[in-house]
Amino acid sequence: MGVTSVQINYWRKSMDILYKKIQQMKQRPAMYMGRKSLHLLQAYLNGYIAYHNEVHDEPNYFFLPELQEYVQQRYNLHTTHSWASLITFFSGSDEDAVDIFYKLLDEFFSENP
Repeated sequence: MGVTSVQINYWRKSMDILYKKIQQMKQRPAMYMGRKSLHLLQAYLNGYIAYHNEVHDEPNYFFLPELQEYVQQRYNLHTTHSWASLITFFSGSDEDAVDIFYKLLDEFFSENP
């Protein structure tokens, strides 16, 4: 059985909700995370997804598994380390990693409309 158009529309709507939240966080990271930190951003997103999956019948991981693959390809790595850990490693600091994350996220969405 394939994916239905209802499932695709649900996925896109959910993706839009998470994407908008991430963009809001970009404007005021300290308000959402206490300080500018990619690991705190990742923890927030994981909590958001966990809550979403608790209150909805179908689990949804939004675009984060695809983002994980994209980041691994971008850095030419195949690893079990999270996208946040990889970006932070190559950025030099957790704070700088946030800026790199948003750059990679923009690239990811421009390549995967």
